[in-house]
Amino acid sequence: MAKGERWQLRVDYVETCNCDFGCPCNFSGYPTGGFCDALVAYHVREGRLGRTRLDGLDVVYAVAWPGAIHQGGGRLRLYISDGANPAQRDALVRIFTGQAKGSGPFELFASTMAEIEEPVFTPIEMHIDGRRSSFRIPNACEVVLAPHTNPVSGELQDVRVNLPKGFIFTTAQAAKTLVMKLLGTGPLSFDHGGKNAFYARLEFAGP
Repeated sequence: MAKGERWQLRVDYVETCNCDFGCPCNFSGYPTGGFCDALVAYHVREGRLGRTRLDGLDVVYAVAWPGAIHQGGGRLRLYISDGANPAQRDALVRIFTGQAKGSGPFELFASTMAEIEEPVFTPIEMHIDGRRSSFRIPNACEVVLAPHTNPVSGELQDVRVNLPKGFIFTTAQAAKTLVMKLLGTGPLSFDHGGKNAFYARLEFAGP
């Protein structure tokens, strides 16, 4: 694929991390525990790189940084739908590792990585339902979201985070994780249930 080919993604976005609710990285740049572990799912509603269509495919972005994101040293592993054909696999790897130039956070995140592992092509079980979304990769990871509720009445809380200058989202629905687990060894192995989550519908494009 030619460098600089146009690409576009319209996605359901499910973000989970080890931070307390709201994720202070969005406000101060520094994570709750001094490090950042994240599992982020992208369900591509519509997408393409050049002439390669990406509709209906899923990507899970598993990442760990030893400090704040901007301090670097991160390690990334991509999980990509095993139903993607070779051209689609190449397109998704190029976009999500920041090789496809243009707008969006992927190129910026790539600059903070000390290591990007080989992508894993695998079945991904994705359930998109706003603050009750979930995703699972057998023998690899599992995420289950739940909405915030009033601690006294149990009434659903419509909590949203607005970031007019946000580089990932400008508005997202806030949720919490019932489950947020990545199996393995080393930095890309963690369990952070009961922490921060977001759901949003987003669009990225470039160049």
